[in-house]
This record gives sequence, structure tokens and C-alpha cells, in this order.
Amino acid sequence: MPVSGRLQRTREPQTAKTVTAETPGMRLLDRDRLADRGVWALAAVFGVASVPWTYAFVVSGVPLWPSFIASAAYYAAGEGRDAYLRATASTGAGIAYAAGTLAVVDALGGGSLVLAAIVGVAMFLASLHAVVPPLSFTPGGFFGYATMFSVHAAGATVALPGLLGETVAAALSMGLDAAIGLATDRLGALAA
Repeated sequence: MPVSGRLQRTREPQTAKTVTAETPGMRLLDRDRLADRGVWALAAVFGVASVPWTYAFVVSGVPLWPSFIASAAYYAAGEGRDAYLRATASTGAGIAYAAGTLAVVDALGGGSLVLAAIVGVAMFLASLHAVVPPLSFTPGGFFGYATMFSVHAAGATVALPGLLGETVAAALSMGLDAAIGLATDRLGALAA
């Protein structure tokens, strides 16, 4: 089983009546996971990989924070190639919705009411991702949307000025890092 599958495993929610200090879901540390070589291998691979990846992003001017969000999206979307495709497609759609939101709001003269209405339309669309298999990691749409707004707020651009350059910056950072998530997952599995 790939390492991310082990990290993804969740327990059934406990009711208020059954939760105690000894309930596995409520311990400070999960002893089973602490003893899992795969957890340690992935932590080591991810920690080591974060050094050159952070350096490369910082010196190239590509915003770093979207890459960590995309990596988290990869791990949350499942494992392997399918998770990579779903995370990349859904975050990419979110970036596109946000860029579209910003462009439409600007074209309509801005304002809180216009922004709220266009955000509502975009969130409606993002919520329907569950019915489109490549986009079916629904949180990815929201991750991409929020990331694009943060890149826009920071004014971070790559290659082009303005909103188009901000969109390139968000998409490049998130796209590269979903691939880094897949690579670290596979390397962690090999190291385990």
C-alpha cells in the first residue's frame, strides 16, 4: 500500500459517550502510526524534498505557498496517478473560477455586491465537481479558488503582468507541486 494510503486512513467518528482519554482517536499520539516505517519514510522524503523545492520556488519568483496547498490536495485526494490527476484538475478549475471571478468583477466595475454574486456562482460550480470524475476531489476546487485569491492579493506574477501573470503563478505553483506530492509519495513508499 502506498504511504499516502497509510496516512489517509481514518477511524470512524466517536460519539460523545464513547470518547475517553484512551479512545484511539483522542490520544495525543497514535502509537500504531508512530511505529509505522512508512510514516517516517514519507516524513524524511518530504522534509528533504522541501529544501530544494523551496529554494527553487523562492529564487525563481514562483509563489511558494500554493505549492504546499497543492501537495496537501494531492495527499487528500487519495494516492497515485488518480490522486494526482484529480488534485491537479480540481485545483486548476478552482484557479480558473477565481481568475474568472476577478476578471468579471473588474469588468463590472467592482463592488462588494458584484463580488459576492460572482463568488456565489463560482462556488455553485465548484460544488458540482463531485459529478465530474476528473474534478471529483471537490475540496480541490475550493483550494484552487482560495489560492488564486491569495496570489492576486499578493500581486505575485510569473512571466506576464496583471491577472494573467497571477493566474500563471498560481497554476504553475500548484501544478508543479501536485507532481512533487506524487513523487514524494512514491519515494516514501520505496524508502519504507
